[in-house]
Amino acid sequence: MGDPEIRSYRAGDEVAINEAFNRVFGGQRTLAEWQWKFSAPGALEATMAAWDGDALAAHNGAIPASYHVGDRRVFALQGVDTFSLAALERKREWKNAWVNVMDAFAEHAIRSEVSLLYGFTGPRSISHMVARCRWDSAEPRRIPLLVRETRAAARTLRSSLYQARLVGDNEPMLDILWERVAHRYPAAVVRDAEHARRRFSHHPSVRYHRWLVTRRLSAVPVAFVVFRTDGGICRWADLVWDDHHPGAFELIDHLARRTVVESGAAGEALWIDGDPEVEDRLRACGFEGGFDPSGVVRVVRFLDDSVDPASFAPGYVYTTMADADLV
Repeated sequence: MGDPEIRSYRAGDEVAINEAFNRVFGGQRTLAEWQWKFSAPGALEATMAAWDGDALAAHNGAIPASYHVGDRRVFALQGVDTFSLAALERKREWKNAWVNVMDAFAEHAIRSEVSLLYGFTGPRSISHMVARCRWDSAEPRRIPLLVRETRAAARTLRSSLYQARLVGDNEPMLDILWERVAHRYPAAVVRDAEHARRRFSHHPSVRYHRWLVTRRLSAVPVAFVVFRTDGGICRWADLVWDDHHPGAFELIDHLARRTVVESGAAGEALWIDGDPEVEDRLRACGFEGGFDPSGVVRVVRFLDDSVDPASFAPGYVYTTMADADLV
């Protein structure tokens, strides 16, 4: 009996892939949600799986991303929906299928001139990702989770100098905002208009509240925030902020509190890493917490020797819940 065949996605594979995902992770994801998640150009070509005939043995999905590193933009792939069915199906002959899938994923990335691979994994898989798949170019980084039991608060005088409007799927002002703030981060996923469109529009079951903040009587963007309110919690999915405008941050805090009241959420939660000023302001507004108790970490593999490892030092990579593929 030969090893399972390793290949990229073919039309129709999504049925078995999504069923296996729900079995492994205990989810109820629909095919429509799977299709939304992997709709970016290049995602399906980079998605790899191991097949034993018609049986799925292992899988690793891919989400393409533009990454800001220092003063460069590089092409990256985020590994997602990574799993093996060897133990679940009690198939000893599948024991190497997952590593073979991850090797094929990296080989595809190298051929496609991808500069880095990254992903978020739980504590049980860290050693496999680092030792067996060589996602060890930077120290695995646990991600901070901050939470707040929201209380109503009056709007500050400084925040009244700013205004916010809900934005649609295509908001070109986000390109201008990212150009204003990118220098603050040694490394980050590029948060421009294309990223926002792909990440926060047309989801089949989730509504994102997307706010663009400007000074009053000005069209120049100074902040962008995205909230998700299902599940009884208001999650800050993403935040882009020009730190020259503290009043804009205070307006965002006001918007979050109002969103909690209007949605009936029990509180708020967010990931924040790589921006100590934002974290300090959040804690001053009542957020508290430490590393995410789930134990989730970011792991990285460089495929381009010119990528500066110093940009990925602990606490340097800007990270919000938008970087996680499930929020």
